[in-house]
Amino acid sequence: MSPSESAQRYDTSTIVLHWCTAVLITLLWTVGQVIDWFPRGTPRVSARSTHILLGALLICVISARIFWRSRHGLRLPLAEPPWMGLVAKGTHYTLYVLVVSTVLLGVLNVWNRGDHFFGLFVFPKRVAPDDHFKTLVEDLHALSANVLIGLAAVHALAALAHHFVRRDGVLRRML
Repeated sequence: MSPSESAQRYDTSTIVLHWCTAVLITLLWTVGQVIDWFPRGTPRVSARSTHILLGALLICVISARIFWRSRHGLRLPLAEPPWMGLVAKGTHYTLYVLVVSTVLLGVLNVWNRGDHFFGLFVFPKRVAPDDHFKTLVEDLHALSANVLIGLAAVHALAALAHHFVRRDGVLRRML
């Protein structure tokens, strides 16, 4: 890779954290869609525990990503034309907000339910359970996750359009 090409790529940490985030979000959304397909008992507890474990891992990755981005991450020029760069920047901030809100709603879900974790322990349940609040949090978590995966898909399609239609090197920045 030439020096000019490397100057147009994100640093390795940013790239790794980006792809870890993408993979985790895809896995979490997929597991979230099929949890209720598992029979009650150990199979469903294992599926939900896997979802919780992946969510905890996403908390670590997104925290590292936000820290890295705010302190050390390489900043590249916005895409051209300027309106595309501004849309991309707005999309990225929206993705961050959606990831954080979805994760926080997931933590609240676990706290509301008092989930079992692989049969090893039970998360403490919220002191005063309220079925309406529990349902509201579950619905908001699902809605947030669905909006997140939808926006992430649009983000991925835009990257592919930059690569195959515009041929402007924007996708190569993250590869």
